[in-house]
Amino acid sequence: MRYLCAPIQGFTDYVWRRAHASLFGGVERYYSPFLRIERGEMRKRDLADVNPVNNAGLTLVPQIIGCQPEQAQRLVLALRDMGYSEVDINMGCPYPPMALHHKGSGLIPHPAEVEALFSCLAGIDGVSYSIKMRLGWDEPRQWREIVPLFDILRPTQVTIHPRVGKQQYKGDLVMEEMDAAVELIRYPLVYNGDVTSLDDAAAIEHRYPSLSAIMIGRALVQNPALLCPEKASPAAYRALHDEIYADYEARMNGGDKQLVIKMKALWEMYLPFAPKKQLKAVKKASNLDRYNAAVSALFAEMEGEIG
Repeated sequence: MRYLCAPIQGFTDYVWRRAHASLFGGVERYYSPFLRIERGEMRKRDLADVNPVNNAGLTLVPQIIGCQPEQAQRLVLALRDMGYSEVDINMGCPYPPMALHHKGSGLIPHPAEVEALFSCLAGIDGVSYSIKMRLGWDEPRQWREIVPLFDILRPTQVTIHPRVGKQQYKGDLVMEEMDAAVELIRYPLVYNGDVTSLDDAAAIEHRYPSLSAIMIGRALVQNPALLCPEKASPAAYRALHDEIYADYEARMNGGDKQLVIKMKALWEMYLPFAPKKQLKAVKKASNLDRYNAAVSALFAEMEGEIG
């Protein structure tokens, strides 16, 4: 089975992607957190994140938020100018600030807007598209209305997370709708959602043997060795942390405080199975010295548990 890395806003930036690819791997393609237009301009940090120089050594597919056609066109043209020939369209973002403006999963209940977006993007030469989507925004059958529109783009693949946007990442997966999608969508299909182990992946592959790939996001941030358990060790987890730390330290201008804030954000998802006492100390560290001491204590405890 092919494995793809889903984008997670605030976590899977190019610093994380490079560290993961070099130390763990197992991923055929990484997808960037979505680019968007903000206050009429493309965000500089989004463009930096997908700069090919910053993504050397891995295969990256940049993602844009599903949005109004003129905004999407600007984003795709900028990516084409950077050398990209494939762009992923995010029609899955579940967060209300996006969805309530008919972006991400909030676009799905509006087939006329989807048609306008697809028609606009299909007119751009030299770019192919994939789609990442939910089942809908507030009703799990909404995806069915836009399936005929896929023929406008002829996507290279369609990734489905079988929840509606309003669920965010909670509640049951609506697997009967995923079953229907496998039957109705004639483009390569990718599964995404609640795959937290290789056993989970095997179960999905058994249920859907025709899948093109499985996409994993949060679980890879939590356990970067998920797809290569033979590489799992406290030393490897420490190496990933240290590579990310060194990269942020080298390019941040906000001093120790900014570095601590940035690194603590990683631990909101990273290694939830680490010793609880030490993990809590890392998250509570108020300055760089305390942070570094807490991180060292955490990995020492993990090593001790193995020894």
